[in-house]
Amino acid sequence: MRPTERMPTAGKLVSAIGLAGLAWYASQIVKAIWPVEESFGLFSEYCGLVGLIVGWVVMGKRLGRGYMQGISAGLTALFALLFWLFLTLSFYEMIGRSLDLRYKGPVEAIMGMVDIAREYAENVYYWPLIGLLLVGVLVLGLVGEFVARRAS
Repeated sequence: MRPTERMPTAGKLVSAIGLAGLAWYASQIVKAIWPVEESFGLFSEYCGLVGLIVGWVVMGKRLGRGYMQGISAGLTALFALLFWLFLTLSFYEMIGRSLDLRYKGPVEAIMGMVDIAREYAENVYYWPLIGLLLVGVLVLGLVGEFVARRAS
């Protein structure tokens, strides 16, 4: 690990803010297309926070190595963002269901968590949202790379 990977940089800041904004906007679309009426609470803010962290840690760390690497960093950040969101949101739902005594044991609860994540993925399978996320992270990767090169 290079010593500069731990330092705050302009590329990391742009990546973090950009991915947080993209995650927040995507969560607004998810709320609009969700099939059932549901109280989302702080869902958008949580998605933005996870986007901020993933943008800083995953995407920002990989900038400064070329524009193709910037695009790759954006795609990697998108998959990391989706992984952590599906994991944590399905874990939260599983805890709520386990408190209602819907599971007989911890293995069944973890299997239920996988089913919840699959159900969430089916509910957000919406081509305009997928296109927005893909184009958004490609642009963020290029912009983050430009800022990382410009600031160094």
